[in-house]
Amino acid sequence: MQPDDFVYHHCRTRCLDGLPIVIEYTYMPLDLVPGLKKSQLYQSVYAYLRDVLGYKISSFHRIIRAVAATEEEAERLEVAAGSPLLELEQVGFLDDGTPFEYSVSRNVGDRSELRDISVV
Repeated sequence: MQPDDFVYHHCRTRCLDGLPIVIEYTYMPLDLVPGLKKSQLYQSVYAYLRDVLGYKISSFHRIIRAVAATEEEAERLEVAAGSPLLELEQVGFLDDGTPFEYSVSRNVGDRSELRDISVV
């Protein structure tokens, strides 16, 4: 994505059993994801890409780091400002190598866990 590209930008807080566990900030190029509607954000955006647009998602490249909750994030996640969060910054790629998503998620560490399987 270039600085002057038009993008979808959505920010959502995900909850588990009524308790907020993560805030996600996502950017997707408008020209690559035509017809995306707000209602899709309550379902799976990846299913929309796959099933409606016919894309094949191939990989996600991630950077993981610890960060402090901003005041707004603390309020939305129901934690104290400055509380530690686990941040995942990622770029998603289609099978032709096209990046289709840039996102940052900030997770409350004691309410969730991240699991990974690496195949060599």
